[in-house]
Amino acid sequence: YYRKQWYQRRVRGFSCFSVPLCLHSVYDNMEFSESLRKEFWENGAVVVRGLFSDEWLEKVASGIESNLAHPSKYSERVKGDIGSGEYFNDYMNWQGIPNFVDFVHNSPAPRLAKFLLDTEKLVFYHEHVLVKEPQTGKRTPWHQDQPYYPMDGKQVLSIWMPLDRVEVMETLLFFKGSHKLPYFMPYTFVTERPYPIENEELQKKMNFPPLPDETQLGEIIGWDVSPGDCVVFAGTTIHGAPPNLTNSCRRVLSTRWLGDDVVCAERPWTTSPPVQGSLKPGDKFVEDGLFPEIKC
Repeated sequence: YYRKQWYQRRVRGFSCFSVPLCLHSVYDNMEFSESLRKEFWENGAVVVRGLFSDEWLEKVASGIESNLAHPSKYSERVKGDIGSGEYFNDYMNWQGIPNFVDFVHNSPAPRLAKFLLDTEKLVFYHEHVLVKEPQTGKRTPWHQDQPYYPMDGKQVLSIWMPLDRVEVMETLLFFKGSHKLPYFMPYTFVTERPYPIENEELQKKMNFPPLPDETQLGEIIGWDVSPGDCVVFAGTTIHGAPPNLTNSCRRVLSTRWLGDDVVCAERPWTTSPPVQGSLKPGDKFVEDGLFPEIKC
């Protein structure tokens, strides 16, 4: 159903930087439930409603504007086969954007990540800004995050926080329970082809297979989300997203969080991001100051 609908909507006219306001976070004085953590570990993805207040939405919107105005060397602007819009993504800029620094340390995000990971120490890996303009005919291909990263461990998650209303037809989609599968080859977002192998011996040793055909991967889950909501998913959950052919931007800040069991690991290709500080294979990420431990 989702796949057949991806390219069927055509809408013109949009406004990128209006910020719909939500009520103050419903979690300001509440604890997360054990059922939420159970759902996360069973399905590999979960939606959390009303977590972020209008103040955090405004700060993140300002941070995304700063990133768009001053993109890094890692940034990409990609166009699809249809539509006039572009898909912008960039990462590893948070330390130069004060509102992102504030978000990493003081928003509800680290508390949610620490709870779901059930970890004693929480490490912040990096942020990822994802902006799909209206009439962007470029999808986000199916992939797992963790094969891109120089790390192994089960306590890896992303908090996908939209600034705009996202309907089910445009939302992030997941194969339910796919976080329990092994690693698969990563794919470039531009060409949707597998990453080039740079170390054949390591690939033979690690044996990353290509991603199975989507018809073999089971049930697809996803949620409509509003500003203030977020979707949390594991580092090995297979996910992707359709094009954005609506009358508004789809702006997202996705933040990556690590728990106690995560260690540096080799990959047979250049990792994304291609940064691991002073860490060597087997070192815990909390041991390198480039990836700070977040107290919450």
